[in-house]
Amino acid sequence: MLSNDVLKLGGFKGWRCDRCGRLITAIQEGWVEWLASENDDEEEVLNGLQLVHRGPIQQNGREQACRYDRLKEFRNAKTIVEGLPLERFVGPDGLMVLFSFLAAGNLPKGQLLELAKRTQIPGYEVARNLLQGISSDLVAPFLGQGYYLQSEIREMIAVALKHG
Repeated sequence: MLSNDVLKLGGFKGWRCDRCGRLITAIQEGWVEWLASENDDEEEVLNGLQLVHRGPIQQNGREQACRYDRLKEFRNAKTIVEGLPLERFVGPDGLMVLFSFLAAGNLPKGQLLELAKRTQIPGYEVARNLLQGISSDLVAPFLGQGYYLQSEIREMIAVALKHG
């Protein structure tokens, strides 16, 4: 079912926060962060890549933070929280930042590829959220699960609007 939040965006622009699930409707409101630690061989290990609200949001009448709690992460696992504004991952320069992260090989490739699709492919963010409510046989991706051509994204949105 197509969420009212998605319909309100007019043109389907925005990103779904990985923490609270609410929409991030302006690029300035988004933040991309990850966790950095060391393994037993003292090699850097990065994981936990997430796209979240940059600042606190109002949820159920109270303020809530979607970003990692830096102090809690350090106390629990000796992990440091690193991150950049969402705008650093969008457009040609953002794609180059993502390529540099892939080349460095520190963050899990699957997490980086998903972030690249979410920030670089028009309509992908809507399509990935729609998949939760659409039967996989309604729209079969030509390139494989999780990799959608623009025509397939448009088809998914049309199917969701028809069934939602």
